[in-house]
Amino acid sequence: MSNPQGIDRQTFLAHLRQSGLVGKDEVARIAARHADKPRGRTVARALMQEGVLTRFQAERLLLGRTAGFVLGPYKILDQLGRGGMGRVYKAEHRTMGRLVALKVLANELLSTERAVQLFLHEVRAAALLVHPNIVTAYDANEAGGRYYLVLEFVDGPNLDQLVRKQGPLSVGLACDYVRQACAALQCAHARGMVHRDVKPANILVQWHGASGDDSPGLVKVSDFGLARLAEPSPERAHDHSGTIVTRDNTVMGTPDYLSPEQSRSLHKTDIRGDLYSLGCTFHFLLTGEVPFPGGSALDKLIRHSTEPPAPLTRYRKDVPPAVAAILARLMLKAPEGRFQTPNELAEALRPFAVSGPTPWEAPRVAELGPDESGLNPAPAAGDDEDLSAMARTLPPSLDETPRPESPSRLYRRRPDTSSVQGAVVAAICIVAGLLCLAVVAALLSR
Repeated sequence: MSNPQGIDRQTFLAHLRQSGLVGKDEVARIAARHADKPRGRTVARALMQEGVLTRFQAERLLLGRTAGFVLGPYKILDQLGRGGMGRVYKAEHRTMGRLVALKVLANELLSTERAVQLFLHEVRAAALLVHPNIVTAYDANEAGGRYYLVLEFVDGPNLDQLVRKQGPLSVGLACDYVRQACAALQCAHARGMVHRDVKPANILVQWHGASGDDSPGLVKVSDFGLARLAEPSPERAHDHSGTIVTRDNTVMGTPDYLSPEQSRSLHKTDIRGDLYSLGCTFHFLLTGEVPFPGGSALDKLIRHSTEPPAPLTRYRKDVPPAVAAILARLMLKAPEGRFQTPNELAEALRPFAVSGPTPWEAPRVAELGPDESGLNPAPAAGDDEDLSAMARTLPPSLDETPRPESPSRLYRRRPDTSSVQGAVVAAICIVAGLLCLAVVAALLSR
């Protein structure tokens, strides 16, 4: 691998030519345009400023990596996340120019022909879910032996990132986000689909929502279809080769958000299991904690089936009793006691849901650092946790967004222009009054 400290202009341009990111003619024009720059890093920085390269692309080219920038008709712009399911990239369709999230599945997930057919069957079902609150699945394909999903790119964080960065949400905003997630689940429920992995990391919030700065964040539920597996036949009860998950005794789902019935049987859960998981998500939005923190995955599964979660009053005092009752009903152990449909839950939340501006600032354009040490470090060991379809899509600017005054006030504050306008009007009135007095005094003195 090349050393970024010593890479020169010619070597960098050779890497760029091999990458396929730009054509040979364009490389020649870049070479002529930047003939005065002897160092590869200087050329890379200039191409970033021109919009020719992204930071992700520039860093890897400086490290001598010339492959992996193109997959089928898509140009890879950035890596958004990685985990047991595979890697997720921000990409651009080379002809249409549309930004997408590209989920490249790990090879071991689709190691048999039956697994491939099951995968294609499930993504076809997910493609039928067309709804404003669902991450749209555009395509599923294969290139060079690698299977990938093409998903709508959501310019915003998932709820796990948002809460961990800024603290628990206000009650009204948490109710609104859960209400929007209900709309997505209701759409799936109407088609007989169950998500089976509802959690904060699978619920994203689009940057501007539906229509500009004044709109609330538009919630988008992702990963429909990836946890929906077929029930093995009795003669193959111990053969999981026909499913995406190939290990025996595997529970699909995330232990912190898994319903009691799903921990016993993946295939016999229904929409009420999704609502339980949404209740666990609601708890996290309000408290910043999972319902049963600590312990092993098995400990969590047992506690979901046997213990009630800690009362909300342990975390905060401003949750209305009616909202606490909604959460308690969502997390009942028996499915029969919960809300029976997402629409029913949405109606219960409607009086408490408060829309507001998205609680973060617009993303800034990343730039290479001033020296050679500014390259991103390699991912640390232990970072291979399974990520959602668009996990870690946190806008760069969220790192610079100041923590709010209190966890319950996350709406972006606007300048109070009304007070400034009032002061100007008052000043004009005072000046006008003084002029009138001066005129009257002058008339009286004659």
